[in-house]
Amino acid sequence: MLAFHPEARTTPAVRREIACSREPTGLLAQRFGVSTETIRKFRKRGFADCQDRSSRPHKLPWKATEEEWAIVCALRRATGFPLDDLTFVITHFLPHLNRYAVYRILKAEALGRRPSTRQTKRESGTLKDYGRASNPRWPGRLPGK
Repeated sequence: MLAFHPEARTTPAVRREIACSREPTGLLAQRFGVSTETIRKFRKRGFADCQDRSSRPHKLPWKATEEEWAIVCALRRATGFPLDDLTFVITHFLPHLNRYAVYRILKAEALGRRPSTRQTKRESGTLKDYGRASNPRWPGRLPGK
């Protein structure tokens, strides 16, 4: 079931009625509680185009090109810079790419986390057994016994 916005003044059924009506614009605007511009807009669209439209933009203004993606990824692989340093370098050449755009590119290419530094891993083992004789401070008995 389609859910309408709770404060929407027009629904597809109301828009169809507006598009088909021959009543004056001002009278329809008063009846449905919308502006005369809204009435004119739905009359201009016509009966066939009364459904809800997506509010998503057709073209995303922040989308980077393939070349820009390649530059960001190659620079990250070559230098290993953290995000802020990488953004500082990239904005000199591509000023429209901000920090979040660089982050999105790196995350999409699985380069979001820098490779960990090679730390020597200690061998796991048991603790050294210190006997009573080797520790002069050992009381010889456990407390409470």
